[in-house]
Amino acid sequence: MAQPDRRLVPIVSLDVVGYSRLVERNERQTLRLVQRVYERLIARTIGAAGGKVFKTMGDGVLAEFNSVIAAVQWTAGLQRDIHDRRIHGPGGELFQIRAGIVLADVLVAGDDLYGSGINLAVRVQNHAPAGGMCITKWMYQYLDGHVELEFTDMGPTELKNISKTVRIYTWHPGGAPRQREPIVPVAAAPSHRPSVVVLPFDNLSGEADQSYFADAVVEEITATLSRVKDFFVIARNSAFAYKGRAGIDVRQVGRDLGVRYVVEGSVRRVGERVRITAQLVEAEAGAHIWSNRVDGAVADLFDLQDRMAAEVASAIQPSIRRAEVERAKKKRPDTLAAYDMVMRALPHLWAHRPEDNAEAIALLSQALSLEPGYGLAAALAAWAHGQQVAYNWSSDFAAERQMARRLVEIATETVGDDPTALTALASAMMTLGGDVAQAAQFADRALELDPNHAWAWMRRGWGYVYLGAPEDGLVAFERSARLSPMDPFAFNMHLGMGLASFAAGRTQEAIAWASRALAERPGLTWPHRDLAVYLAHHGEVARAADSLALFRRAHSNVTLAGIGDGLRFMYPSLLSRYLLGLKLAGLS
Repeated sequence: MAQPDRRLVPIVSLDVVGYSRLVERNERQTLRLVQRVYERLIARTIGAAGGKVFKTMGDGVLAEFNSVIAAVQWTAGLQRDIHDRRIHGPGGELFQIRAGIVLADVLVAGDDLYGSGINLAVRVQNHAPAGGMCITKWMYQYLDGHVELEFTDMGPTELKNISKTVRIYTWHPGGAPRQREPIVPVAAAPSHRPSVVVLPFDNLSGEADQSYFADAVVEEITATLSRVKDFFVIARNSAFAYKGRAGIDVRQVGRDLGVRYVVEGSVRRVGERVRITAQLVEAEAGAHIWSNRVDGAVADLFDLQDRMAAEVASAIQPSIRRAEVERAKKKRPDTLAAYDMVMRALPHLWAHRPEDNAEAIALLSQALSLEPGYGLAAALAAWAHGQQVAYNWSSDFAAERQMARRLVEIATETVGDDPTALTALASAMMTLGGDVAQAAQFADRALELDPNHAWAWMRRGWGYVYLGAPEDGLVAFERSARLSPMDPFAFNMHLGMGLASFAAGRTQEAIAWASRALAERPGLTWPHRDLAVYLAHHGEVARAADSLALFRRAHSNVTLAGIGDGLRFMYPSLLSRYLLGLKLAGLS
């Protein structure tokens, strides 16, 4: 295999100042503005100056040039152009870019460049003044007499994982020497969402190339978490302001950025093996909530990066949810907001017991009285009413369905691009016996937005089973289980795998899955209904009758017709076989 080429080239790193604040104020307007600046001021001019963009990173750009002088002159021209135009972003904030330039010995692989020098360019850029550029001492000496730019000597500067201090020089089109401004607190997260920041990972390998990979891991994790609408993720540029700082106190980070949770981690290389670790910390108290590590081969660095991003996202979502539930429980009743009501309702919904479901409905009703357009609350409430029907917890199916349909209408108009709300909406529509195919589309939409959403995969699994594709359902349930192996709702996945196995004609497997679910949640009674069906079809009628009796202890007035009404979302042949099993077990 041919080895990558090496060459010595000037590298320019560009990054938008205050990107997270701009996005928070108006995401769409900010994205349009960044794209317009890139297309008109960067892409149209860089080629003529001997430069070429080799990587874009949302609000950042990396470019190579064939000349140090050309790189500096083009960057100065770009910054003057932006400065003179007085471009304003959302909220009237001045649009600015930071630039860092270094001469780097890089590895060339196709159209991409790698190496420690690229990481150095990003670090130098972090020390540039807003709207200006930062260069190293060697470049400053080389430029002497070649360009008419007045640089300010900022003195020796420590850069993380660089053994020696680097003397840096800054320039700004305004002319006056400018120190880098202190970190500006990020605007508060939108209501209903806690906030999280992914800090730069430590490079414990002693190799600068691995530090660049650590930065890439952080970017991938940040991008992956940004798909999760349950919380607000601080943009990369704000997080990387902490890069190179020793002894960061997460409590101070929380105060600086206004976040509740911090993700931090490290990358270590030993020989041909790489270990990536990550942990979630509650910022206010500095308490650790979750940690994990991923090991792999150096040759599989990019796969490791993707794996860690997926694992962090799938683990952090339920971890933050649990922490937010506990936070809501500790609040005084008179201080509770609609969001807190939803957090308090969640464990009652997951309990899958009639008394808990009623409490969840009460809490979600209070949330909607405080905020009538709260899509997640409406979708969860609709699902809770649907469960009243599906699990025979109500004697008035018509009233439950009428209430749920009204909530579904509210949720359909207000859930937006929230994957959890979309999944709750899909759950509600399925349990109400409505259009299962349409409900499955909501689950698919949730997975498009967040491919690591364990609950959406589980709901998609139920949808497959109800629509007559049990093998696809098993695949979806297994994906959900992998994403969230410690999920308190795992018993419902196992019940789904039991129904999928029964639908596929494997009653022995169905019995095993239903028995496992009951062992996991011994206080539940309604899963005995499933077990009775599977046992009856397997020829164990006496055991089926015993399971049916356990089910009927909590549902004394249940009838075969009532269960058929409650489960009408199943495709006809599956429903017929299910009801036959109950009839064989002794239900009339």
